[in-house]
Amino acid sequence: MNQQVVVADNLTITAPSGSRALLENGSIELHRGRITAITGESGSGKTTLMQAVLGYLPPGARQKSGSVRVLGHDVLTMPTEPLRRLRRQHLAFVGQDPGSALNPTMRVQALLTEVAKNRDNSDPARVLARVQLPESVLHRRPGELSGGQQRRVALARALMRGVDVLLVDEPFAGLDARVRQEIVAVLRTLASDNDVAIAVSGHDTATLELLADDLVHIGAPPTSGSRPRRESTPDTPHRPVALSGHGLGLTRGDVPVLSSVDIVSYRGAATAVVGESGAGKTTLARILAGLEPDATGNLHLDGTEIALRGSRRPRQLRDRIQLVPQNPLSTLNPQRTVAQSLGRPLVRRGVRARARRAAEIGSLLDSVGLTHDFASRYPRELSGGQRQRVAIARALAYEPEVLICDEVTSALDHATATSIMDLLHTVMVDRDSSLIVISHDLDLVRRYCGEAVVLDHGRLIDTCSAANILASQSFTTS
Repeated sequence: MNQQVVVADNLTITAPSGSRALLENGSIELHRGRITAITGESGSGKTTLMQAVLGYLPPGARQKSGSVRVLGHDVLTMPTEPLRRLRRQHLAFVGQDPGSALNPTMRVQALLTEVAKNRDNSDPARVLARVQLPESVLHRRPGELSGGQQRRVALARALMRGVDVLLVDEPFAGLDARVRQEIVAVLRTLASDNDVAIAVSGHDTATLELLADDLVHIGAPPTSGSRPRRESTPDTPHRPVALSGHGLGLTRGDVPVLSSVDIVSYRGAATAVVGESGAGKTTLARILAGLEPDATGNLHLDGTEIALRGSRRPRQLRDRIQLVPQNPLSTLNPQRTVAQSLGRPLVRRGVRARARRAAEIGSLLDSVGLTHDFASRYPRELSGGQRQRVAIARALAYEPEVLICDEVTSALDHATATSIMDLLHTVMVDRDSSLIVISHDLDLVRRYCGEAVVLDHGRLIDTCSAANILASQSFTTS
């Protein structure tokens, strides 16, 4: 117990050009049966440090100084085959977007049994119970699960493998308080009962301090101070309606995922969609964006009915409603630079002159707090928070009339999250556009939104003033 299994000492990793550090002087020790929390601002190198423990560096990146030893092995100098065996037998990594690592065509039972260390003694249903998921999940595919459920399936896969070291990147992003506490319980059980050494990164410092035995901060020292308060926009019902949906629903197989939901968003105002993990918030966002071809109900944009299936909407209509997903890595083409990803919507808008397009790309990057040198980078060279900001910039490049943001601040530190929300609020007011915010951060909802739509198990249970959401609902942020 408490045996040291991982030591990273003053590790500095630089980008391919060598001009900037992806991680600077990162140090960490992991011990069996203990949980270590890794904190730091967005882009400070938390994910890079975790990946280095796996013996992985981003393409072209190099180790400038320091070392990483895992179970006595220098993983950054190991030959390929021994490193693969070490990863397969002893290490597990659950990334910020666990769904992208789960084969979408396989059911959960197959996903668990394929990695079982001992197939005779590994009961998938029992392992699911340990991560607080019902046996019925075994028969579902990843796309039918909420983000919190996908994370727990990924943790269940680590249990099936019987690993010694578990690295979990941003496990609490986009989850409500109840599910966060369930993840905390799962990780504590893994550490204490299975003697696993666990590292957990994130920005939810309150939850991390509750969870962790040890704390490690990467990058600049944390700043103190309260988050600025912005009053929500009043009198939303007296503003012009931008987007309205009536009786929206979706059934997958024989299971209703969303049933008879109504929503209205107004120009120059923000509407929140809240509810526990798995309530149907992301499904609603995808229906509004035209990404669920089997959806039912009616949808109107500026009073004109539009098709629920995005492929049946004229291109101009598709561009007027933009969705920024919770996990941008799944929507950013890994083969395109940031400039290419931002340039595509600009060309669709008619910005064809190369010089003008470059200027607008620079302006978009400025607007989301990224420097111009990010234009030449690929998604793999960005942190989770940086990818999220690029996804927001790409959506803004379309100059949408309705912008739907699905947990876009959940993987960001408080200062960056506030600056992003301030940006979205400013764009909304300046363009007289509509903003739909999906979030578990009820303080953010209260500060930036006028009305709130509350979902529970796929059903609409309330529409109320966002200012009253904390008092009127049973779920909280802490």
